[in-house]
Amino acid sequence: MKRLLATAAVAALSVLGAVAPASAAPPAGAVCPGWDTGHLGAGGATSTTITAPDGMVITGVCVKAGSAQQGNGPEITYYDPGVTSVTIWHSSGKQISHYSVMYSEGGPSS
Repeated sequence: MKRLLATAAVAALSVLGAVAPASAAPPAGAVCPGWDTGHLGAGGATSTTITAPDGMVITGVCVKAGSAQQGNGPEITYYDPGVTSVTIWHSSGKQISHYSVMYSEGGPSS
């Protein structure tokens, strides 16, 4: 009886998995965290320079250039101490699809 129930449960899960919606949310880690800026575009560029607002420093940057399945998912860099300006790019060399920035209070250190 237990074997029959287990088989039925596996079959039910297989059917349910096959009808998942096409617009399902991307898996965790497939996009950059929103951080302080939300997702920003780079206008099709392969690199861009970010400057911190007055009184702030950049302490983290996430860059995404394409599909995580293709190995071009988010790449995160932390800066300690924070920097006031940094040029970012994705290691794949592809166009940046989006990026996000984390700021902290601080003075110039770059």
